[in-house]
Amino acid sequence: MADERSTVRAGRPMTSVVVSVRGWNRERLPELLGALGGQTVAAERMEVVVVDNDPPPAGRVGAIVHSRPWPFAVRVLREPRAGLSAGKNRGIAAARGEYVAFVDPDVLPDPEWLAALTDAIETEGVFAVGGRTTAVYPEGVRFLSPVLAECHGAVRWPSHRAPATWPFWVTGCNLVFHRETALKIGLLRTDLGRRGRWMGDCEDLEFLDRARQRGHTVLVEPSAHAVHPIYRDETTLAYYLRQGVGHGVSLARMHTSVHVEPAAIRAGRRDVVDALGRLIGAWGFTSPTDAVAGLRDLVRIAAYRAEKTRLRLTGRRLLPTRPMTDPTEEKHP
Repeated sequence: MADERSTVRAGRPMTSVVVSVRGWNRERLPELLGALGGQTVAAERMEVVVVDNDPPPAGRVGAIVHSRPWPFAVRVLREPRAGLSAGKNRGIAAARGEYVAFVDPDVLPDPEWLAALTDAIETEGVFAVGGRTTAVYPEGVRFLSPVLAECHGAVRWPSHRAPATWPFWVTGCNLVFHRETALKIGLLRTDLGRRGRWMGDCEDLEFLDRARQRGHTVLVEPSAHAVHPIYRDETTLAYYLRQGVGHGVSLARMHTSVHVEPAAIRAGRRDVVDALGRLIGAWGFTSPTDAVAGLRDLVRIAAYRAEKTRLRLTGRRLLPTRPMTDPTEEKHP
């Protein structure tokens, strides 16, 4: 696989930071833009592309962005098709940078965030690098455990730059990748990812798995740190059940384009028994959090199996499950 280092062309930014905005998270934009303005990367080396994915009437996102000047170039684009993937794809298509970085409106990156990501992708000559994201709970929680915390993002991180293989993974709110390579392998699938109240996901996981299975490398750079606030209504039983359904359906759909890693599925008999054990044990020992975790897993597994069955009945070809290729074995001259 060819080295994916690139040289910034005259007059072009090195990195385009793409932010897709819809609904309540537009109110967090000023904080994010302020954090981007505080990056140690020189302002002329970056641009920010904000995609307005709000339903009509449009214009509220643009009004927030242009309410004050920013030290970097910023553009506001409109994507009328609802969905996080559609918004991000619009941003990728319009990006002028050699690299595209993803961040969400409600995520706050550290000042060294972008420099750490771009240094890693330039130094290593790889397709993509994900940073470390820390979930915080400013309003407290209703239900939370190590198992449920994974609904809010990765909870394990390497101590140093490392391949993004299980148990580590990267997410679409803290990621940089080589734009031209992404255009060649295909952008985010719009049948995955969040759309309005539908809590789909896996759009970032499928995108990166597809790249890896075509010979590209994805790394984790833990020094590229950002904070992701998680609010109390995202720790309720209703939230976890909706998230479980969306995740199960999305994971099943991944089988139509990539070989899904077994560790990501966790929908076999033993997993069902484990979920039932948590549920029964919670009743016996009055642990509501374990009951929520057990119910969420059962819903996730049921949604995954039901969607796989639906796909087969509609004639969709599903790729077999197999472990990922270890990126450390790939050759990048």
